[in-house]
Amino acid sequence: MKKVLLKILFFLLAFLAGGLIGFILINHYEDLTFGGASFAFEIILSFLLSYVITTIVHEAGHLVFGLISGYGFSSFRVGSLMLIKINGKIKLRSFTLAGTGGQCLMIPPEGKNGKQPVILYNLGGVIFNLIFSVICIALFIIFPYVYIVSLTILVSSLLSVFLAFANGIPMHVGGVANDGMNALSMSKDDRAKEVFMNQLRMNAASVKGVRLSDMPDEWFVIPEGADMNNVTFASIAVFAVNRSFESLNTEKSEKEIEELLNSGYGIIGLHKNLLTCDLITCRLINNHGEAEIDSLITSELKKLMETMKNFISVIRTEYVIALLRDRDEKEAEKKLAIFEKVIKNHPNPSDIETERRLMELALERYNNTKMYT
Repeated sequence: MKKVLLKILFFLLAFLAGGLIGFILINHYEDLTFGGASFAFEIILSFLLSYVITTIVHEAGHLVFGLISGYGFSSFRVGSLMLIKINGKIKLRSFTLAGTGGQCLMIPPEGKNGKQPVILYNLGGVIFNLIFSVICIALFIIFPYVYIVSLTILVSSLLSVFLAFANGIPMHVGGVANDGMNALSMSKDDRAKEVFMNQLRMNAASVKGVRLSDMPDEWFVIPEGADMNNVTFASIAVFAVNRSFESLNTEKSEKEIEELLNSGYGIIGLHKNLLTCDLITCRLINNHGEAEIDSLITSELKKLMETMKNFISVIRTEYVIALLRDRDEKEAEKKLAIFEKVIKNHPNPSDIETERRLMELALERYNNTKMYT
């Protein structure tokens, strides 16, 4: 019921925003000719520019309030373009995560007096979007008749408000917890704050090439009595299974992933689908039958794999399916070529190593079975 109400709310907001833009266009641009390729191009261009601008503003809010809270810079992403700090230098990389238009990840400070500064960092984007919306309104009043500029400013103002609501109202967007959901889950439980900090520490360590298995054990410990419907705690359970998955003990990992997926924990949709990709890989390498694989490849999973076709664990899964289920060497070679291309700009060297080893293990299994057929 809550999801339906949220969808209705966003529909109404989008409808009102569109109506307001149309009203202002009619009243401010008397010589404007509606219709035609030129008008359509100008509208589309304004919306695209506005989306990019407001996304940058949103992530800048996380960055600024993170720095104010004592965090260090790790990465800043808009779309698939990522600026990431590697060995003290800022480098350009490519990375896409379904359900996110951008992301600003930082290195957490040590908490003072047991307190972790997480709220401002999480809500910084919402705050910046609201401030930016007010600035855009002021600019529109100053420059009302500079058509493309003023239209972009107008759309940016309305889109900023929309993004503030979309990120500020606690919910999951595309299977990912939004800023409001993160802030809410941590405001109720100090243990969730520490777990959130550990996740940021994992990311910072991964960028340096540290494997999950080489990270401190305490980062993967779920606090006693934790509410596993809380997405923050559930995420630690996911990372703990991912850590075990790195060992390449596919028999053990298959059981652990199955148990986690059937646990009823509050695991976000994105993690469930990526875990399913890992489960498919394990089952194929373990030679546990095509029927068990096909039942996992749901329409939801297909949609995610298409959306995240350049995500290296998805490419690895497609490679393993082509090789061990379909016995299609040419298709597997195509997936391997895509993998080699994508990893050139991938930000996480430890992930690349794990995925490559899994693909090699799948190839070894394929060659062994090929000998006896």
